[in-house]
Amino acid sequence: MPRDTFTPAATPMKPAQRKTSPLALMACGMTLMGAALFSTSTLAATDSSASTTDAGTTDTTSAKAVSQFAADTLSEAHQQLASRLQQLAQHTQAFCSAEGDVTLDTLKQDWRSAMLGLNQVNWVEMGPILQNSRQWQLYFWPDKKDLVARKTRALLAGDAPITVESLAEQSIVMQGLGSVEYQLFDARYADSPLTADSRRCELMTANTAYAANTGKTLRDEWQQFAPQLAEGTGAFSDSRDAVLSLVRALTVQLEAIKDRKLRRPIGLDNGGTANPYAAESWRGGMGLANIAATLAMMERLWLGNDDIAGIQGYLNGQVDPRMVASTTSDFVDARQAFAALPDDLAGILRDDPRNGELQQAMIHVETLQAGFADTLNPALGLSLGFNSTDGD
Repeated sequence: MPRDTFTPAATPMKPAQRKTSPLALMACGMTLMGAALFSTSTLAATDSSASTTDAGTTDTTSAKAVSQFAADTLSEAHQQLASRLQQLAQHTQAFCSAEGDVTLDTLKQDWRSAMLGLNQVNWVEMGPILQNSRQWQLYFWPDKKDLVARKTRALLAGDAPITVESLAEQSIVMQGLGSVEYQLFDARYADSPLTADSRRCELMTANTAYAANTGKTLRDEWQQFAPQLAEGTGAFSDSRDAVLSLVRALTVQLEAIKDRKLRRPIGLDNGGTANPYAAESWRGGMGLANIAATLAMMERLWLGNDDIAGIQGYLNGQVDPRMVASTTSDFVDARQAFAALPDDLAGILRDDPRNGELQQAMIHVETLQAGFADTLNPALGLSLGFNSTDGD
C-alpha cells in the first residue's frame, strides 16, 4: 500500500552525497552518532575563505510566503486526517451492523491509513495538537506499561454500556487509535472474530466514532490557528519567527524519531538487545511506515513546490547555502533508505535485528537530525527546549 498520499515536490539538483563505508554500517551500533557528527563537522570545517551569505541579505524567498505555504499544506493534512478517521468510523459502524460489504481487512486498511495521516501532523509542535493532549487522545504512545491492552481488556470484561459519551470519561489511553489497533491486530483475538453482536464491536464502534470526533475537532482548531502561522501573528512575533518555529519543530521531532522510534526499539540504548515491543504501532506493523509519513511531510515543507521554495529557500538567504544543500541531500538519503524497507519495524527486529538496510536508515536519520541540531540551529541562533511530545 502506498505509505503516503503526499508526494514531495521536485527535488533540486542533489549535491554530491557523503558516503558511509560498509564497515561503518556493519558496526553501526557503536558508531551511528559518530557518523552523523562526522558529517556535520565536515560541513562546519569547510574552507573559511569561501563566501557565505550574511543573515541580513535580502531573502530569495520571503518568510511570509513560506509560512503561508506551510499553513496551507498542514491544513490539507489535517483535513485528510479527519476524513480518514471518519471513514474508519463509518466502516466500523457498517461492519458491526452487518451492512454492506465491509470486511475486517477493510477496517485494518482504514486504521493504517489513519495512522499515516496522524503521523503527517502530530509532529508539529505548535497549535492545537498540543492542546488537551490531542496527540494522546488520538494515539497513546510510548506505552511502556502496555496500558492500552490492560485497560481495553478491563473495559471489555465489564458490562456497562460503551458509548462515545462514556469513553469521554475513560482514561485517555482508551480514546484513540491504540485501542482500535489492539482489537484489530492483537494475537489474543486471532481466533475470536469481531462479530456484529460482540462487546468488542460495541467498543470499536464507540472508539472509532470518538476518534473521528477528535479528528474533526483538531481540524477545526487548526483552521483557526493556521492564519497565525501563515501571517506570523498571534503565537508568533512575525513571519520569520513562524518559519523558525517550523525549523525548531523539525529538529525536535527528528530527535524523537531517532531516539524513541528507532534507537530504543533497535536496542542501541539497551546494550544492543532489540525490543520489538518498543516499536511504535508494533501490533499493526506500521513502525517504519509512520516514520516515513512524518519524513515525507517534513521534506514537503522543506522543499516547497514549483511556486514556493519552502523552508530551504528562505534559509538560503539566512545561512551558508551549503548547509541548506546538505540538509536537502540528507532528506533525499533518508527518504530513499526508508523506501527500501517494509512498513513493520517490529517484524524486522524479530527476524533480523541487525538488518543492514535498517541500520543504514538509522544512520541517515541521525545525519539529518545532527544537521539541524548541530549546524542549522546554531547558525540561526535557535535553542531547543523541553519536548512536550516525549512520553517519558
